[in-house]
Amino acid sequence: MLSAGQLTSFLKKWWLPLLFCVVLPTAVVGSVIQRHSQFSPIDEQAHFDYVERLYSHGVPVLGDRLLPSTLCEIACRGTALPGIVTPPCDSATFTAKDFPGEGYQYQAQQPPLYYAFTAPIAKVVEKVVGLGPVGSARVIGVLLLIAGLLLSWHVAMMMKISRLTSLAGIAVMGLSPTVVYYSSIVTNDSAAILCGALVCYVAARTHIEQKSFVRHAVVVGIICAFVKSVCALPALILGGLFIALSIQRAGGIAVIKTKQSRQLWWKSHTAQTYGRTGVGFIVAVTASSLLWALFLRFSAGVSPLDLPTFQVLRARPTNLGVILSEATNMLYPLTGLYNPFQFWNQDVYNLLNSVGAFTLVAGCAAGIVISKRTWWSIAGPVALGGTYICGIGIAVMGWWVYRIGPDVVSRYALSLLPLLVLIVCAGIQRATAQKVFALGAFAFSAMSVWMIIQTPLV
Repeated sequence: MLSAGQLTSFLKKWWLPLLFCVVLPTAVVGSVIQRHSQFSPIDEQAHFDYVERLYSHGVPVLGDRLLPSTLCEIACRGTALPGIVTPPCDSATFTAKDFPGEGYQYQAQQPPLYYAFTAPIAKVVEKVVGLGPVGSARVIGVLLLIAGLLLSWHVAMMMKISRLTSLAGIAVMGLSPTVVYYSSIVTNDSAAILCGALVCYVAARTHIEQKSFVRHAVVVGIICAFVKSVCALPALILGGLFIALSIQRAGGIAVIKTKQSRQLWWKSHTAQTYGRTGVGFIVAVTASSLLWALFLRFSAGVSPLDLPTFQVLRARPTNLGVILSEATNMLYPLTGLYNPFQFWNQDVYNLLNSVGAFTLVAGCAAGIVISKRTWWSIAGPVALGGTYICGIGIAVMGWWVYRIGPDVVSRYALSLLPLLVLIVCAGIQRATAQKVFALGAFAFSAMSVWMIIQTPLV
């Protein structure tokens, strides 16, 4: 049992992290959940149906229809998207074909890990708190966000990043419009911050302890890939960086030209430290993604090309210019392209949008002009370039699999936020700059919260 002195010491050390990682995010996200009764247009009803059916009907496959209980929730709760027409709430029965998209469970394309985690906890929350099935499932997003923020804080302290800038960065990350919104609805995007923080944790331990954490990398890579494909992006970027770093330190590209040189490289200290961890990340993500893709292909009752839900996305033209332009949306993970707050506060939203993107891009790109090589000066440009390249890859994959026009949305970069924010915070070295950054970050956070809580939601 903690003594009074130990409790005082704990509170003195942790009250600020707890404030920014737990109390404020919970209050803001909880406020959005309370006032936002309708389903989000960002596929929330399909994600909710996945949660509801997983343990009773098994993993859904493409071609399944939404459960009658989900259809009833849609009809009675409504969807926050103009023009949606559903049968009346008091209908005796609900038929999937009478609903938008003919009632297909089009989120069956998603891996099951988030839903398998959410379903049992949501049932407990529903019994204890009485929030109803949708509200209880939404609460899981708050828990995942708290875990991601606390782990990001732990990584910052491991990497000896300034406490002030770390708190400021955590505040921006946890209170930004995109993070708050997608933590307040039923979606596997709510696990993105935690996935990114897990990857950063394994990478940080590898760098600090200078030894391989290949098993940790494999486990984390599998977790991220089976939460959502885009949640594995930090593992791919840092995995590639670690492999490149180990090759560079071992003598450059020449070390992989022959079988003998590759064997010597694989046994070298740099390969055992960085290379094997990097390979663990990439192999785990690639293998998991391929396994899930094979499952989707052989289990699907209909082709993704035949799902009515995706028809609306096929009207956009597809060419290289559009793809390159769409990929830039990955640089706006703090504000995103859709959240309900922007429509009521367009001027504030535009300001936050510009400031957030500029800070992340400038902070990560700063390493290019730094002569003294430090971890953040190397990781920054790689993470920034990797983020943009991943956006191009997402656009190409969307066209290849679904034949939809390039449609890269900012929430696909949510899992990269812990990495990008930690890099920015680490790069601010001087005391004066740290204070200026912290002041600006807290102002950004305060403006975000003001915009969020004064937005009328239904």
